[in-house]
Amino acid sequence: MGRPEAPFSYIFASELHGRLLWFARLRWLAVAVLAVTALAGPRLGWTGVWPGLAIIAGFVAAYNLVFLHRLRGVLLWESHYRNLRAAAIQHMLADLGSLLVVVHFTGGCHSPALPFVVFHMAIGTIMISTRVMYLLAALTSAGAIGLFTLEAGGILAGHPTARSGGAFASSCLVSAAVLMVLVFGMVYLTDTVTSRFKHRGIQLYEASEKLREGKEQLQLLLREREQSERRKSHYMRISAHQLRSPLGTIQTSLRVLLDGIVDPASEGGRRLIAGASERVDDLLSIVNDLLELAKMREGRARAPWARQVFINQVLADIFDAIGPVAQDRDVKLTPDIDGVAVLQWGVPPDLVYVFENLIQNAIKYSHRGGEVTVRLRVEDRVATVEVADRGIGIPEGLKDDVFLEFVRAPNAKKHDRSGTGLGLSVVREGVEMHGGTVTVASAAGVGTAFTVRLPLDHVPPEVADRAEAGDAAD
Repeated sequence: MGRPEAPFSYIFASELHGRLLWFARLRWLAVAVLAVTALAGPRLGWTGVWPGLAIIAGFVAAYNLVFLHRLRGVLLWESHYRNLRAAAIQHMLADLGSLLVVVHFTGGCHSPALPFVVFHMAIGTIMISTRVMYLLAALTSAGAIGLFTLEAGGILAGHPTARSGGAFASSCLVSAAVLMVLVFGMVYLTDTVTSRFKHRGIQLYEASEKLREGKEQLQLLLREREQSERRKSHYMRISAHQLRSPLGTIQTSLRVLLDGIVDPASEGGRRLIAGASERVDDLLSIVNDLLELAKMREGRARAPWARQVFINQVLADIFDAIGPVAQDRDVKLTPDIDGVAVLQWGVPPDLVYVFENLIQNAIKYSHRGGEVTVRLRVEDRVATVEVADRGIGIPEGLKDDVFLEFVRAPNAKKHDRSGTGLGLSVVREGVEMHGGTVTVASAAGVGTAFTVRLPLDHVPPEVADRAEAGDAAD
């Protein structure tokens, strides 16, 4: 994803790398000029300069090869910008030092190479920060003044051109002053122009980053919408399929009765009516579960969140309500409560549905004479509720799918025909809206254990949003 404020280094790293490569290629022209000047120096009036210039040409060529080798190995990532910046400073120091030596061998303060010093100031300001360039300008000026002073005092043997005048010392003083003004002036003027382009470059980069982020967010929203549409379509197809089967049975039964094929008062007619009634009950169960699932998925913002919800009390009320059902099925319901679990925020009706569904399923899929154990533990501010039975279990290949809509294991259908396959989907929605998780461990023919973990201090986003809205209103 993007950066809140794009660093200067990241924006201009590639550009600096390209300029350094261009500068290194341009340096080969300087090497060629130095070599030619070394050969033609005596004819131009620069006696004894060819050995010095030839050595300088070889030196410049050598460090240029080193620079090129390093530049071609540099990766254009933000973390390498410091290396690029350091390389740019090294280039400038090497070139300015070489230029001062060339100035010495080509006439000192009257050298035709002096304009190239000013040219390097402009090039350097484009590549390097202004503060560093002012420092380099000061070092260059000090180096030139020192060179001219040593030459004027005879300490350093000069190499005057044929056109050098007699007032060598005074003219060098003027040249040094002019050079100082020019190098500092060039840094200032170049920075004045380039800083605007750099600022515009940063603005353009930030604008493009915002556009890119907006594009990524839009693509993400589109993908989420497509997934939602696909899931909705799949959900509707499965729902229609589940509803069509009982409706078809009811329709067939009614037509048989209406067409007079079977007398409603006969034994066969009563069986048809009873079967149709059972199918209506199945339809009502499916519709109720669908409504419950839709309520949890879409109605969280309007859910009746309550403070200080006691899980112990929720379980106790369920035990009282389901106890007769367990007795009727000859299943022992065993509470194993250790600790007090109080949710900071919860929706009591949804929590009742979650645990009631799990306990009812455990009873339904237990064998007669079996046992269902409900354990509650509290540790590290997390309430863990386990509902375990010794019933028919879940086949290995279906354990990951039991929380999907309309999924029922074949052995579950065989054991008990009733059931919509939506209950565990609603359970998962209810647990996740409370910030928790639900997992299952099972083996066919051995039993099943569903484990619900609920963080006691979870604050749902809906409650937090309402609190922020209230604070803003105050």
